[in-house]
Amino acid sequence: MLKKPLKNTKPAAKQHPIEKRPGLWSVLFVLIWAGIFNLLYLLADYIIPYGLTVLLGFMVVYPVCTFVICFKFAKHNGITPVMPFGIIPIIVMEYILIPSVRAIVPNVLVITGFCLLFGSGMGNIFADSRQLEIRRKQKKAKKLHEDKKYKKILDD
Repeated sequence: MLKKPLKNTKPAAKQHPIEKRPGLWSVLFVLIWAGIFNLLYLLADYIIPYGLTVLLGFMVVYPVCTFVICFKFAKHNGITPVMPFGIIPIIVMEYILIPSVRAIVPNVLVITGFCLLFGSGMGNIFADSRQLEIRRKQKKAKKLHEDKKYKKILDD
């Protein structure tokens, strides 16, 4: 007697509710990124105001953190405009409103943009395309079902 191979014997991993919504997921990642940027800024400007702190903080730690956060987000959700639209306004506002940010790192906008695009691109390369396609189909199906409020005529 031949045994048929079992399909999908691997149990499905439970997803946290925030993982199903890329908007909330991106807000979480942007808040983590903003916290890292502001901690590095406070460290380099007020706590340890030495040139080496600025160099290590904004030329090594900050780009690596920005790259990793964008990589993780794009690997999980694919390339979406949600992440850049969260990070870019925050960094531009801090660059405009806080004069010492301009003095510490004049090219912080360039570093942010480069790491954001490069991290998102690399994350999209390593993303699970099958899972991303399933999410897109679910999103389209949900939209279609929300638009149509079907009511049976015969039941009345």
